[in-house]
Amino acid sequence: MVDSIDWLQTFIVNYPALQYIVIFLGAGFGGEAGVIILAFLSAQKIFPFFPFFLVSFLAMIVTDTFWFLLGRTKTVNKALDHRYATYTVFVIAQAVHKMSRGSNLFALILIKFIIGTRVVLIFYFSRAGMTLKYFLTHNFIAIFIWLVVVIPIGFFAGLGFTYISNILENIYAGIGFLLLIALLIIVAQIYLKKFITKEGQEAFEEGNVL
Repeated sequence: MVDSIDWLQTFIVNYPALQYIVIFLGAGFGGEAGVIILAFLSAQKIFPFFPFFLVSFLAMIVTDTFWFLLGRTKTVNKALDHRYATYTVFVIAQAVHKMSRGSNLFALILIKFIIGTRVVLIFYFSRAGMTLKYFLTHNFIAIFIWLVVVIPIGFFAGLGFTYISNILENIYAGIGFLLLIALLIIVAQIYLKKFITKEGQEAFEEGNVL
């Protein structure tokens, strides 16, 4: 793994412009996993931290805006009007609405932490009549808060990997540490999604619709 990191670092040094493309695509389309991996690489000095943060912020703004505008197209409307898709989106939207207590800002923050729901719920907000200006204003804040929470996870995981590998003089100990962090993140996301789905189903059964 160290050899792979060294190779990537050499590659980035030789082609510096590519680092911004990698960050943009990784953060914009990789979601939480992409940002955590990039933050890990930043801790390994593959990417400078502040340019990484700024490009990630820009990438999230651009891609979220793209999904928001795409949500108003006929193609997406037809896909979401499918009976199963409609119920699934409705249940998750109900749960987010219930947990955010009607706060659109908190809802936009929350959906970024629920695995597999960010894009679909942005489509939902777009179809629900939210204006682009309103979405952008609140999403700026939501993205900033999300990055402030997510980036340290990957960054400190990167520092921990280096520290443990050096102290124990065993690269596999560092890899084991990374696998433990990854497992904890996956379990937390799965639990959060199950909890939110349950909340949405209860709201649906109680008739507490938006």
